[in-house]
Amino acid sequence: MDIKKLDASSWKTPHDFRSALKAAQGVPKWHGDIVGAFLDSIFGGGMNALKPPYVIRVVNTAGLSTEVKELIHDFSSAIRETRVRRLARVGEDVVVSLEIEN
Repeated sequence: MDIKKLDASSWKTPHDFRSALKAAQGVPKWHGDIVGAFLDSIFGGGMNALKPPYVIRVVNTAGLSTEVKELIHDFSSAIRETRVRRLARVGEDVVVSLEIEN
C-alpha cells in the first residue's frame, strides 16, 4: 500500500491543504477544489496518477488554524463514509484513507 505523507507545518489556508492533496494524488489540472471533486476522482477512478490502495497521512497539524483542521477532518470523514457506502452499494472496496497526525 502506498503511503503519502503531507507535511502541514507550513500551511496557512484551506487552499494550502487542497493544493498539497492535489499534488499527492496527481490530479488533472482542471480538478476542482470541493470535497465532491476529490471524492469523484478517488472513487470514480481513472483520472488521478495515484491509484488505490493508498493512505494520505497529514503530519505536523498541531499549529494549523481551526479552519484548516476542520477542513482536513471533513475530507477524512467524507472519504471514510464514501468508501463504506460504495462497498455496501456495489461491493467494491476502494482502499483509500486520509489520516491525521499531530
